This record gives sequence, C-alpha cells and structure tokens, in this order.
Amino acid sequence: MKKKVLAILLASSMALALGACGSSDDGASSSGGSGEATAENSSSDKASDDSTSSEEGSGSFEGASIEIDIEDSIQGNQETLDQFLKEIDDFCAETGAEIEVVQNGGDQENILKTRMASQDMPDMFVTHGWAALRYNDFCEDLGDEDWISRVDESVLSVITDSDGKVCTAPLTQWVYGMVFNKDVLDANGIDPYAIKTWDDFFEACTTLKENGITPCLVAGKNGGGLPGLMEQLNVFYSADGAPYENREALLDGSFDWTQNTQYWDMYAEIYDNGWFNEDIFTADTTTVQKYMGTGEYGFMPWCGVSDMATIKSYTPDVNVGIIPIPAVEEGGKAAYTVGEGTCIAISNTSKNIELCKAVLDYLLDKDNLTEYCNINGGMPGLTDITPEESESLTLYQTSVESAGENLVFTNFFDREYLPSGMWNVMQESMANLFNGDVGTAKDRVPEVAEYFQENYVTLFETNAG
Repeated sequence: MKKKVLAILLASSMALALGACGSSDDGASSSGGSGEATAENSSSDKASDDSTSSEEGSGSFEGASIEIDIEDSIQGNQETLDQFLKEIDDFCAETGAEIEVVQNGGDQENILKTRMASQDMPDMFVTHGWAALRYNDFCEDLGDEDWISRVDESVLSVITDSDGKVCTAPLTQWVYGMVFNKDVLDANGIDPYAIKTWDDFFEACTTLKENGITPCLVAGKNGGGLPGLMEQLNVFYSADGAPYENREALLDGSFDWTQNTQYWDMYAEIYDNGWFNEDIFTADTTTVQKYMGTGEYGFMPWCGVSDMATIKSYTPDVNVGIIPIPAVEEGGKAAYTVGEGTCIAISNTSKNIELCKAVLDYLLDKDNLTEYCNINGGMPGLTDITPEESESLTLYQTSVESAGENLVFTNFFDREYLPSGMWNVMQESMANLFNGDVGTAKDRVPEVAEYFQENYVTLFETNAG
C-alpha cells in the first residue's frame, strides 16, 4: 500500500496518507483534479484526459491514480468506513490502481465549495445530497452506464438534473416518512395504512391521546429534529397534486410565506392538542428512538426507513412500520421524501474517467453493494439489492404497495426550493412555534411566518447576488 504526502485544503500543513490504497483524515486531499480545466471545457479535454487510463474493459489500471473524497455518510460509522476502505483496497489489488480516499467528514460541503471555486474538483466525491442541484456542472454524465437500469426510480429522479444528466451513483438512498409503533396502533384499533390524509392522522392521534398514549415524538434537541418536520412542506406547496402548489414562485423567490401559513397552522394545532412528547426540546434522536419501544408513543412524524433498524436495536421485540407523509386533502397524494445517501459522482475534469467508472462498477456490483448495505444499514439505491434480514426495506415496500397510485416521491424541500442558509431558520421557526404553553402555538403563527419570510427574502437575494 502506497503512502504519499497530501496537500491539506485551506491550510499549508501536510498530512501523511493512510489506508485504502492511501487514505487521509478529515480535510486532506490529493491533487486529483487538474486545477485548470473547467466544467465548460471538459468535453473537449476528455479524449486526451482518458489517455492516461487503461483500455476500457482490460481490468488493469496499473499506475493510474485517482482521489475519492468522502464524508459522514461513510465515515459516520466505523464499520461502514472499514467496509468501504476494504472494497477500495480490493479493487486496487485486482487492478493495480492507486486510490487516495480523502476523509473530509463534516467539512465536505465547505471543502467542495472551495474546490468548485478553484476549478479543482477531486476525481470522485460523495455528493451529500447536492449532486443535481449544486454539483451538476462538475459531474460526468452517468446516464449511459450499465447499472442505470438497476437504479430505483425514486432516487433516479433526485440525482438527475434539469437537462437529464445523471450526476451521481446511488449506493444508498435516504427515504423519509412517518414511522409508527405497530403494536401501539394495533392495540388502539388504528390501521396505519388507512392513514391517507392529515385528517386521518388527526383522527388516529385523537384516539391515542384519549387512551393515554402520546401520539407524536420529536427529537428537538438535535439539529435535524425540528427543521426535519419542515421537509413536509412538500405535500402543501410543491409536490404533484399539492393543494397550494406554487413551484414557480418558490423557485424565483416570490413566494409569500406570510400568506401561506397552512403548514404552521396545522402544526400549531398538533402542539396545542398536547400531542408531542413533553421533553420535545431536550430529547435527542437516541432518546426518541428508545421511546418508540416503550409502548407509550404512536408516531415519529419525520423519520427515515433506515432508522427503523436502529429503533429495533434498542427494543428488539417492538414492531414498527412506516407510511408516507399524508396528503393534505382527500384524494391528494401522499409523499415520501427521497435523498442521496452514499452517492458518488465522477468529476468531468478527471484525467482518469474510465478508472473512476470502473470503481463505480465495482462498488455497485451486486455482491459488493449487498455487503455494504448489510453493514451500513442503509436503503439500497439499486432495486436488485436485498440486504440480509432487511426488515426495514420490506416494511417500506409494504407501505409503497399500500399507497398505490396516490403516492409521489420528492427531493428534500429545502434543497430544491429554499435558498442556502435556511436550515437554521427552519430550526428557529419550529422552535418559536412550540416555545410556549400548550394552547398558545396558534397565536405565534403570524410571528413565525414573518420571521421565516424575512430570512427567506434576505437569503434568496444574498444567494442570487
């Protein structure tokens, strides 16, 4: 295994490469990008760039080298990271390639923004949710790759840009809806798959509350708990069939949140009905995942498919399930929010694009990806991958079948329709809505809407500038 000195982005110090044909810790980078070629001239340079790689299909890339930048979707779990590095090591051993795995962790976004500005993108990089919406000009089009026919349609729409270019390869995907405790719902005569609208959900919550069960769990202590609820804006304002749909206004920044308070009105009612856990501001994700197994709570209104396995790891005997976010009106469409999990793009300025494609082929090999998903616990991005004992995947498929045609798949609302920097505003908006006695949230809706509107306009103008 080769070691070399790597240049650390945004610093003058040097770091020694470790592991996986060369792997560096957070913030380190090899000189994978050319530093000169731009996204616009990449097509004309591609023929000469590819000359350094081996002939396609030869199975040998002796002496060819690339850099792969990764972040917390891989690094966040040591077993996942070990498996990924093992697969890269195995590929290097089989092909003779030299691969530097650069571990940027939580700094991936800022580092890639800097590298975009300097036209020095790594050969391959995890796109952390922004393949089509931010990195599309820097990504090689993967639409003609053999594995495309195996990609789940729900995530394919998320990773394809407005021009039809497939920007990244989805090893795993994030799918979010409502997770429920099936044992609790069964004991209270509630069929979760009959919940098609928010009115149905309110009826279920009313029954639970009357029977001494807290209907809803939210981890307000974590940065994602409260703003995560706002991803449900899709069924109100952006998804196909949404009753207040106005995507054009959302995209051009003219949407007026003070005149569209339906979402906050509804969550104010949920809060004022006393349907949340009392420790909403102090409970973290682990706490509410453990709560779900106690038999005292009904729903986690915003939760991922992969989280069900974590819930069962704390309470193995509990039966859980998932449904999409309900439609606002009768006959409307419910929605699953789908995003990139572990998704890896190829820079269109890489000098070894064929090597990069070979790496993707290897990672997406059915056996390799199955093993990765077994360890990672994530939902596969390819339809022919069935992780061993994946109860979560089975439960998700059951809910999709139950929803039938009245179901849509959307990207994360903030990624597609809100300007950069709104995540903290989403957090503060929901915190302000719930920051008071039960029964008073409805009175704070105008204030919350005004706060959101002011920041929306400011950030939209800032980003446009």
